[in-house]
Amino acid sequence: MDAGLTPLQAINLATAKSAALLHLDDRGVIAPGKLADFIVVDGNPSTQIRDTQKITAVYHRGKQASGAVLNFVP
Repeated sequence: MDAGLTPLQAINLATAKSAALLHLDDRGVIAPGKLADFIVVDGNPSTQIRDTQKITAVYHRGKQASGAVLNFVP
């Protein structure tokens, strides 16, 4: 909330809005035809943004690329 955004607004800006700004039509959201690059977290980052640091899996193009990411520091 330091920037005056809700956690969900920050996530939207970091993903869908950023991809749209950069004209990257194949990413930014999870939908058919998109690249399916995403992380799985332990928690609910839409209410607690720090839960984005609790990464339990990383997916790249729909396939798991990594398990838990320990000691993640943004």
